[in-house]
Amino acid sequence: MKSRTQPLSMRLPTLLLGLSAAIGLSSAQAQGAAPTFYADALPVFQKNCVACHQPDGPDVGGISAPMPLNDYAQAKIWAPLIKNALITGYMPPWGAHERHRGEFKDERYIDDDELNLLVAWVDGGALEGNPADAASHTLAASDGTTELPNSGWWIGDPDLVVQFDRPVHVEDDVMDWQPTIQMPVPPGAHDEPKWVASAELDPGGPWVHHIVSSHMGVGVPGRGPFSYPEGWGVLLPEDPFITVNMHYHKNPGEGTAVNDLTRAGFVFYKDGAVIDHVVETNLLPNSGWTIPPGDPNYKVTNTHDIDEDIFLLSMGPHMHYRGKAMRYEVEYPDGEREVLLWVPKYDFNWQFLYEYKEPKFIPAGSTLHMSWWFDNSTENRWNPDPTAAVEYGPTTTDEMANARIYFAPTKKRGIVVGGEIPGDVLAAARDDDERRRSRANLLDQSKDDLNWLTEDGVNGR
Repeated sequence: MKSRTQPLSMRLPTLLLGLSAAIGLSSAQAQGAAPTFYADALPVFQKNCVACHQPDGPDVGGISAPMPLNDYAQAKIWAPLIKNALITGYMPPWGAHERHRGEFKDERYIDDDELNLLVAWVDGGALEGNPADAASHTLAASDGTTELPNSGWWIGDPDLVVQFDRPVHVEDDVMDWQPTIQMPVPPGAHDEPKWVASAELDPGGPWVHHIVSSHMGVGVPGRGPFSYPEGWGVLLPEDPFITVNMHYHKNPGEGTAVNDLTRAGFVFYKDGAVIDHVVETNLLPNSGWTIPPGDPNYKVTNTHDIDEDIFLLSMGPHMHYRGKAMRYEVEYPDGEREVLLWVPKYDFNWQFLYEYKEPKFIPAGSTLHMSWWFDNSTENRWNPDPTAAVEYGPTTTDEMANARIYFAPTKKRGIVVGGEIPGDVLAAARDDDERRRSRANLLDQSKDDLNWLTEDGVNGR
């Protein structure tokens, strides 16, 4: 399946590996001299890091890089931490195991020779070198940075922008709060159903733990804009509101209150485009277990039967602070098993959506096998309380074992954008948001709304 070619502004989440130019042996490497910033380290930073690590760097799912790496003074200050982040695998951030290299869009792997060069640069004293050396390198034509479009959105100029009617006040004493809120659609801005080609969630700040919406998708730390492959989409019905479930998490206490103004932008397919695959989603949660206190490697498993031929578009594992590793496997009807996704070092702060470069065919009669591992020991530096017995629950200090998938039946629908929308598709899209709205506790600070945990695989992201 062919994916739509995206402009640079649509590819922010890819840009830790944003430049594709190959980096050969530098002059310092060839001559055995200590690497320098301008001749050796900068080209590697440009290829792998600078798209995010730049002055006033981009916001990806509520996360922004703390320093620019195209500036020698800053890179030198941070050099020891850069080395540690590289050798521990914390940077570049990407959870999928090396075995998946080449399978998923926007992958963020750094080659061993590039990693070793940066470590050598740090170990050699993080030398500056001659600024003129930068101009002679093959990457000199581009410094690897990205520039936010004038629209203020990485998806470019949205066809529709929605946000809260007024800022949502998160009180001092709140640690976890999960309200459902309606974002009003500006009058006249969306009077008929539209097919979503791409969407971007813009959380109001780091206190946003997640955003869940039938039509806008899921916003979690580290996850940026989303663009469907050509011919894939979600129908956004005409409606005066778009309903979202918010999860706020912060440290409670005097003076910690915040005002949140989360917003979302949409780009729609143009008339004449053809939608062959209407995207569906399933959270695939697993509950009913308890992680014992101190357990360093607690395992949870679940299965899901595939009852029709589908194309699997993407996978989004979700756990909280004790999440350690996660694996998706498929067992085909003939008994053969294949690992679809192996995340050996899950990081709550970087919850990626792993989208296939080409949607993967899964035949009817297959079974998905999901496995999650948790570390509830003192060795887990993110663990809120190693002495606690931990169950599946909504708060950030509880745990979750979710295995969201995005998929579509293989049979092509051939829906022409701007023409008649099949009744089943339109009804499903309308029912989806109405279902979420009808069972929601709309903006009641005395209650949490956890209905999103019981969604049943309806259309949408």
